[in-house]
Amino acid sequence: MRTNARRTATISAAVVAAGLLAAVPAAAVPGGSAAGLGFAAKITTDGRACSGALVEPALVLTAASCFPVNPPAQPVTVAVGGHTAKVTAVLPRTDRDAALVRLDTTITDVTPLKLSAAAGVPGASEQLTLAGWGRTGTEWVPDEAHTGTFTTSAAGATTLSLTGTADACKGDAGAPVYRADGTVVAVAGRSWQHGCFGETGTQQGTSAARVDDLSPWIRGEAIIGTAKAVGHGVTLTWTPLSASDGATYSVYASSDGPAVMSAEQFIGSTSGTTLLHSATARKTWHYLVISSTGAASPDFTAKTGARSPSDFSGDGKDDIATFTRANGADVFVAASDGSKFQGTSAKWHDAFGIGTEIPLAGDFNGDGKVDVATFTRGTTGDVYVALSDGTKFNGDGVKWHDNFAYNNEIPAIGDFNGDGKDDIAVFTLGGQADVYVALSDGTKFVGDGVKWHDHFGIDNELPYVGDFNGDGKDDIAVFNRGTTGDVYVALSDGFRFNGDSVKWHDNFAYNNEIPAIGDFNGDGKDDIAVFTRTSTGDVYVALSDGTKFNGDGVKWHDNFAYNNEIPAIGDFNGDGKSDVAVFTRGSLADVYVALSDGTKFNGDSVKWHDNFAYNDEVPVPRAITVL
Repeated sequence: MRTNARRTATISAAVVAAGLLAAVPAAAVPGGSAAGLGFAAKITTDGRACSGALVEPALVLTAASCFPVNPPAQPVTVAVGGHTAKVTAVLPRTDRDAALVRLDTTITDVTPLKLSAAAGVPGASEQLTLAGWGRTGTEWVPDEAHTGTFTTSAAGATTLSLTGTADACKGDAGAPVYRADGTVVAVAGRSWQHGCFGETGTQQGTSAARVDDLSPWIRGEAIIGTAKAVGHGVTLTWTPLSASDGATYSVYASSDGPAVMSAEQFIGSTSGTTLLHSATARKTWHYLVISSTGAASPDFTAKTGARSPSDFSGDGKDDIATFTRANGADVFVAASDGSKFQGTSAKWHDAFGIGTEIPLAGDFNGDGKVDVATFTRGTTGDVYVALSDGTKFNGDGVKWHDNFAYNNEIPAIGDFNGDGKDDIAVFTLGGQADVYVALSDGTKFVGDGVKWHDHFGIDNELPYVGDFNGDGKDDIAVFNRGTTGDVYVALSDGFRFNGDSVKWHDNFAYNNEIPAIGDFNGDGKDDIAVFTRTSTGDVYVALSDGTKFNGDGVKWHDNFAYNNEIPAIGDFNGDGKSDVAVFTRGSLADVYVALSDGTKFNGDSVKWHDNFAYNDEVPVPRAITVL
């Protein structure tokens, strides 16, 4: 018995460590392989090979003993169904010799081996099939998966004992054992290797770990989600369950800790594996995906950035656009690569922003790509939108509102309720000083007489939009300029702007100086800047602490934006800090950028484009709403 015990241990190790071999039961059909074995997986690592079975599009079921060290010291690859994938994680059971390996590839063109609908111990002498890549009775290293037939000789709570005309061989460890209906019930483990090529022993028998009761565990590991935020648009993707499950997926989101299954946190459902979440800016969002079968993903997260003024391509770096308006109403875009704006004649639209209409930009459907809008003003008060698909603006006559921003009223863009979709506002100015908001639902702007403030932006004061307290909802500010240089702020609570005489600064932006808004130090709260222009070209910044703007004479640049040049704000290199740009227009049409390092703007003659926005063309972004 001692001799036999030592022999069993030796053979078990040999089955696992197949030395670059693939394992198959020795009872394989001589000279051929069985059809329909696309699910049969060959697992190779550190000079060894095991077998397994694809049971979900990104999961292979195998034996835990294939991985004596976890995480593996060397990369692990899996060949299955014509695909070669890398293993990103090994998930072993602690109660039996079974494990899942997670793949870096979702395999959807191979039918996984079926999981048991419920636990069911194979009956005595039940006939089962084992499919593996190990040795056969005649081949040392087969190049195809083979099958062998076994019967159940004994069953325990977590194990099966199997007998056949031959045993499982080296390289067969982890091979699936399944019923005639294709339902997996076990994975191969130890074997005496009777009948395998090169073996002469007469003792036989193969052990296996039961998996018929592990279907909930397997499905519970199948869904893994990832979230990618661009601005405040978050694209969610996840690994699917097997197509045979016919699952639909419900998605939940929370910015206050891990998401839970609740009506309040539900953001959508789909039969696919991706969903766009138009999320509140500047927050860490947690996500949960639950399938109709009950399988759920672990918590996964994304941190949203600030609302982007001009990231038309959706790559996280702000770009520039120019509207020719009267001259053909063309719209050209030059995308930022982080060091320059590319393209001189990339036309993204050929009929948008006509005559004296006011073009602005915002992410109106919350997909992380900035769109364009134009306000006809005058007596019509129409608002048209063309959505970006990352390469062009689609739609030239898509009216999103027909009663907003008349005559000389000043339109503005911002995410005022913090839902991840940019809305529109209008400042009546004059003696009325009303502010109206129409919220975006992703397809239109809703509401034409919804007053959010009745005493803000008087006469010729300059209104601006920014998230000054960093709560993800855009607020409004007004600069009275003249000789007083006061700056007032009214914060959004998602339904209205609060406060009409809350002074956040009393010495900023005088006379004809041009104010601007941006998060210049990257702390999540929008700050204010002012361009003196004329012949001085100074730029001053006052940083927000969430309750006021600090500093009135902090010069961040002394040679930028002269005379009638048009200053602009955007995060042009995608580092989370707003930079400054200037359009010379005229016949030169140069564009200069000075990048923020959080304390100053660097570079005064760094040209990012030399052929963009001529004469009276209207650039975006820009610090001046109306030209």
